[in-house]
Amino acid sequence: MEVIKLLNERNIKLTYLDKTYEFPELKKGTIITNEGEFTRNLLLNLGINEFYPVSDASLDKVEEIKKNNHVNYIIGFGGGKAIDIAKKLAYDLDLNLISIPTAPSHDGLISKNCSLYNGTKRETIPTKYPSKIIIPLYLWKNSGDLKKAGTCDLISNLTALQDISLSEKKGESFSEFYKQLSFESAEKVLGCGTDKEFAEALIMSGIAMEETSKYCSGSEHEVERLLEAKINGGKYLHGQLAGTGTLISAKVYEVYSNEFSGLRFESKKLFEEVKEKMKKVDVYEFAIEPLKDEKFNPEILREISKVRPERYSLWNVIDSEKVDWKKVVDGILE
Repeated sequence: MEVIKLLNERNIKLTYLDKTYEFPELKKGTIITNEGEFTRNLLLNLGINEFYPVSDASLDKVEEIKKNNHVNYIIGFGGGKAIDIAKKLAYDLDLNLISIPTAPSHDGLISKNCSLYNGTKRETIPTKYPSKIIIPLYLWKNSGDLKKAGTCDLISNLTALQDISLSEKKGESFSEFYKQLSFESAEKVLGCGTDKEFAEALIMSGIAMEETSKYCSGSEHEVERLLEAKINGGKYLHGQLAGTGTLISAKVYEVYSNEFSGLRFESKKLFEEVKEKMKKVDVYEFAIEPLKDEKFNPEILREISKVRPERYSLWNVIDSEKVDWKKVVDGILE
C-alpha cells in the first residue's frame, strides 16, 4: 500500500532528514524525551535546555507533566517511552503532536495508541495521530540493535495475525484492510534496502493499529510483557522481547498444531517460517538472547495466560500453566 497516500488520508505530514537539522519545531513545543544521555545530548547540542526526560512510561508520569503549562504542541523526541507519553499528553491536552523517533526500534512511531503502566499493569490506551512525523535518517544509519528490535516488532505481526485468525473462528470480526496492512509491513521489512523503506514498514504497521492494536499485538506481546516484568530491568528492548515472544508463540502453535486447523498460517510450519524470516534479516540470534539470560527460567512462562486474558489469543486456548516449557524453549534453542 502507498504510505504517502495513507498518511495524507490521515492528515499526517512526513519529513525525512538526511543530514543534521536544526529542528525549529523544538523551539516552541513541550518536548518529551528519554532519560538517557543520547537524546539529552542531542537536544543540548541543538541549544534546547527545556525538556522532560522520562525513564518510565506510566500514567503517573503523564499526570506529573500535565501539571506544568503547555502551549502550541507536544513533541515526542526519542524512543518508545518518550513517544508514548507524548501521545497521551497531546491527547489529554487536545494539542497537536509531533513525533521525532531518533531510532527505528518499534512500530509505534505514529500508531494511534500507546502502552503505559497504570500502577503495576501495562495497558494499551487510545491516543491520537501526530500531525507531523520527522524521521532523522542520519541518526538511523548506525542504529544497530535498535533497528533489529524494530525488525522483530514487525515480524511479530505474523503471530498477531494468527491470533486474529483464531479469534475469527470463534466469531469475532476484523478488517481485511488492517490485516493486509499488518501483513504487508511484516513482509516489507524482509526486503528493505534503505532506511526509508524500513520507515515505511514501521509506519504501515502503526496505521494497521488504527482501530485496535490487536492487528500487531497478540500472544507474542503478552510474552513480551511477562519477560519485561520478570527478567528485563531495562536490559532488553521492547522489540527484542516481542521477537522472543514471537518465537515462543509460534513454537507453541507448532507443538499444539493438532488443536488448530483452518487458521491463516499452517500452525505446524509457523515456527520454522518465522525462524527462517528472522534469519534472513539477521535477527534470530538477537531474538533468542533473552532465553539465554541467567535470570530466565522456562517456568516463568507458566504465567502468560494471566497477562492479558481480556484479549483473546493463543493463551486463551492453550493454558500456559499446563505447557512443558522446558521442551518448548529447548525446541527453540536447538
